[in-house]
Amino acid sequence: MPFVPAFVLAVALAAPQLDAALEQQARRIETEVIAPCCWSQQVSVHQSPAAEEMRVRIRAMLQEGQSEPEILDAFVAEYGERILAVPRARGYTLSLYVLPVVLLVASALLLGVVVKRMAGRAVAARPAGGASPGDAADAAYRDRLTDELRDLD
Repeated sequence: MPFVPAFVLAVALAAPQLDAALEQQARRIETEVIAPCCWSQQVSVHQSPAAEEMRVRIRAMLQEGQSEPEILDAFVAEYGERILAVPRARGYTLSLYVLPVVLLVASALLLGVVVKRMAGRAVAARPAGGASPGDAADAAYRDRLTDELRDLD
């Protein structure tokens, strides 16, 4: 029989068994919190005693009838906002959600203004006669090209 660490065996035996709906909810909550031992991975994928303890706590809280927001609030009260994998849209973090949209809209408006001004300058640069100075050169080039293509036949 392979060696099984004592804490893993104890946690597995102590973990409450949930029905399918609560188990699915527990797994969703596990993806929303960060393991407090190293603050680098979500509890759902982190392999440590602290992460395993949080998994057991999440299931126990669900068994007690607590909702997902209540569980997340309990973890935030204990560890701070840092425990959340995705910061809540409040205060400073609200700007992280709003600022990109504002910058995108402002950039699109600025681009529209620049393109409109450039198009206006191009129209204003044409002579009043309707023909641009390059039209005569284009006609000469077109005639020369036609003559050379005819000579190829």
